Amino acid sequence: MVKLRASRAQRRPTSFAFGGGLVSVLLLALIGALKHNHSHWTLANSRAGSSHGKRPASLPAPRPKLTAHINRLCEGTLGSWCTDFHTQALSPAAPAPLGNHTCSLDCNKVGVCSALTGLCTCPAGWTSWNCLQPMPRYCTHQRREFGFEVPHIPARLEAGLEVESFWHFPLSHCAGTCDDNIAACYCPSHTPYGRVPAKQDAPLGSPPECQGRPMGWYCQPGKLPNGTATVWGETDPDLLFGPEGWCMAEKPKHTCDCFVDGWGGEGCQQRFEMFCLNQCNGRGECNQGYCRCDPGWHGIDCAHRSATADASKLGREASRPWIKDHVRTPAAQDFPPGSYRKHPLIYVYELPAEFASLMIQYRYGGDVCVPRYFNVANETMLSADPYAAESGFLEMLLQSEHRTLDPEEADYFFVPTFSSCLMLPVRHSADSLRDTWYGSNSLRVHAATHMWLEAYHWLKAHLPYWNRRGGRDHIWLVTHDEASCYVPSAIRPSIILSHWGRKGDTNHTSGSGSVVPTSQTSELRAHKKLYWEDVYSTDVKHPHWEPDGYLGLIAGHACHDPMKPDNPGYSRGLRQRLAAASQQGDWLNKHRIAVGERGAVPGDYSELMASSEFCLVLPGDGWVARMDDATLHGCIPVIIMDEVDVSFESIVDLSRFSLRIPQADLEKLPEVLLAVPEERRQEMRRALARVWQKYTYSSYGPYAKAVRDIQQRNAAEAAQWHAAQGLNASTAPPASLPAPVTDLDPEADDAFTTIMAWLHSRIPATR
Repeated sequence: MVKLRASRAQRRPTSFAFGGGLVSVLLLALIGALKHNHSHWTLANSRAGSSHGKRPASLPAPRPKLTAHINRLCEGTLGSWCTDFHTQALSPAAPAPLGNHTCSLDCNKVGVCSALTGLCTCPAGWTSWNCLQPMPRYCTHQRREFGFEVPHIPARLEAGLEVESFWHFPLSHCAGTCDDNIAACYCPSHTPYGRVPAKQDAPLGSPPECQGRPMGWYCQPGKLPNGTATVWGETDPDLLFGPEGWCMAEKPKHTCDCFVDGWGGEGCQQRFEMFCLNQCNGRGECNQGYCRCDPGWHGIDCAHRSATADASKLGREASRPWIKDHVRTPAAQDFPPGSYRKHPLIYVYELPAEFASLMIQYRYGGDVCVPRYFNVANETMLSADPYAAESGFLEMLLQSEHRTLDPEEADYFFVPTFSSCLMLPVRHSADSLRDTWYGSNSLRVHAATHMWLEAYHWLKAHLPYWNRRGGRDHIWLVTHDEASCYVPSAIRPSIILSHWGRKGDTNHTSGSGSVVPTSQTSELRAHKKLYWEDVYSTDVKHPHWEPDGYLGLIAGHACHDPMKPDNPGYSRGLRQRLAAASQQGDWLNKHRIAVGERGAVPGDYSELMASSEFCLVLPGDGWVARMDDATLHGCIPVIIMDEVDVSFESIVDLSRFSLRIPQADLEKLPEVLLAVPEERRQEMRRALARVWQKYTYSSYGPYAKAVRDIQQRNAAEAAQWHAAQGLNASTAPPASLPAPVTDLDPEADDAFTTIMAWLHSRIPATR
């Protein structure tokens, strides 16, 4: 952690400081003919004989006037994209099209049929266009290098004698009974609390006869039956299988993690609500991320409906009040006459489940890969997983007024692929077809690249919209550390939303910790070993699976094109240089500049940032959240990373509230900061107070209430502080700097709105 402490003792947490990981979840920034006997599909066939999908009679399009409020919302932006968005001519709203296709074998009674396409979306365990092909995901302790054959390898605890640590094994290695749909390990079937699968003659998709207690990665036996120690696990077998063991006793001496979403409490036997996008619109049952939609409803969140669906009744939110706040689908409503909509209108593709919802089903741990989850009391919890941006952003889009269910009226097409969830934890968990995506098992970046390529080929083969404009109106979200660098060249014509704004030449190499010079510290060399699988510039060839080599898939482009939206960056040795300079120059005592990692600088992370005047923005292993962290804590960002654009740098005037120092001048940090006069610092803080909301996703439902609570709490603390000082709050100086903007509505113009406004400005460029 690197912080610049304030020199004024009276500085208090800024009025809108975020703590406890609240905002860390979503720190991205600006960043045809159907197969299977269908002809080129458009929604024209779906509209026949139905008022749904028909364009309303042409009416004069209202255009909002430019007001002082709009000017306030757009203060600090570059160009006219913001005011153009808020004063655009609106378009008449049309109801969503209703499909009438049926599906082969009714999706094998396990999947969901799309009435628009006649294709099935399959849950974990099944694949193909009609969900007829089994796709097991076995628990395993070893991986393939290449290929499509997925072997079922029996557990062999002796394998723990052949490696140094149980970290060598996939997360799913299992000395019990495996759920072969998602590779989750449970107590053996023969134990009292073991998992008992459904009988062979039970209907497909039937739940197990007994759920069983889970045996996760940290709950595997650490000894062979003869007592020999093995690094297969780290738990004494007697704590698992002894008379008072986890798998044997009602009240066991040892407990294991309840890592499967939807199961918790004592013994992991208590059911609670699972996470699904938009909670299946209230029109389906959630199964660990997969929506099993009710008859007549379909889609990734059951928002699409067929002509036979009954929309007059409320969905599950009527009987499950805890999901009510998470069910919101404006695009699915029947718009009243005279309704209008604001552009851009974005169609979210309905891809096969393996690109998105399957990754959620495959995840290890209910609080990863998702922006929110439920606890055993069905209370909403906010995830601290920074890579949950992809599912969080998608849920925002699904619930947004900018979503359309009609691709024919769409300005953009969003391609939902959960590549970050694939890279961690899915890729580390097992060895199924969708754990590798046909790439080398040793480099998870290969799997991500192949996932995007497969989505690209699927779109070109099944729908006409990519070919219509060469993909220029398609949107891909890539959120892992250096993800924009290994996006395949085939999809580069699209808009790439990313958080890694590294610019430079097209023959770039990975900046991952794995390429840190060996002259650096032993700690860095350990870091080098840790992230070797993220080095995208390592080529891999195979005579059959990758005959032309991996690098050919990503060649010929820079990580970030400033004409498109990308975002922030890793260390390059800068943090080490800072630490050395700070120690040698005694910066803490001389200048109140604190530099150090977590633990070296005492205090709460959020409190430290909120009470600092300047906060450093340095690269990490590609991506860091420091720009967003600093902005949201009211701390002036000091950017030190050459040729890397930070959040919204091309559309927001950063010069008004931030500093940028060349990497070569890093050791001159104290003199650069001391040269900034107090008047200029106050100007920057005032400017920061007027743009900070563009760096938070506070319009997202689960965050909105939390943000309001923070506002109220900070206002109360400010009032108490003024009272303690004997000051009149209406005339006294603010209790914190930057001073809060009292009429600011953080839900009205946040980061999501900023992205939508920017996309609106780019519509002509995609045509």
